[in-house]
Amino acid sequence: MKRMMMTATGTLVMLVAAGSLLAHHALGGYDTTTAVRVRGTVVVFQRVNPHSHLVVDEKAKDGKIHRWVVDGPNALQLTRRNFAKDALKAGDTVEVCGYVPRSGTESQRTIFMEPPDLHLKSPAQVSISGQIMDGEVLVMPDGQKQVWSDYGHHKCLGPDYVDIHSPGVHP
Repeated sequence: MKRMMMTATGTLVMLVAAGSLLAHHALGGYDTTTAVRVRGTVVVFQRVNPHSHLVVDEKAKDGKIHRWVVDGPNALQLTRRNFAKDALKAGDTVEVCGYVPRSGTESQRTIFMEPPDLHLKSPAQVSISGQIMDGEVLVMPDGQKQVWSDYGHHKCLGPDYVDIHSPGVHP
């Protein structure tokens, strides 16, 4: 009886954890009806888990800077894609296409820097805040397009893009 209770408890814990992982990786809190495109300068790139963070400063027509914190693939996914650790450097110009949070949900994110990432203007600055975006496509400084995250919404990739999430495609 004790063994059966332990097994049932273990199963319940795994199911709850799996549910929270699915919720974490879903785009339910994002407006996936409209893709947002941002072109700007890389401030910092963090190759961390559970998501990498790409901070981009976009200069508006009026000269004001709008800061974005773009969620991307985790460190293991980047390694599997052979994405070099130094592929994105402060000062690089990139374009990101993705989705912003729905109104009424968290729209700002603050990331904290580890000492090696403190190549910002002030060594005392250990955090950065900006508008959240879930990046789907990243256009690298050399113009190469990278699928940055793939949760089944493909407004950034164009009508010809087909993967396992596309209608009629079964893995």
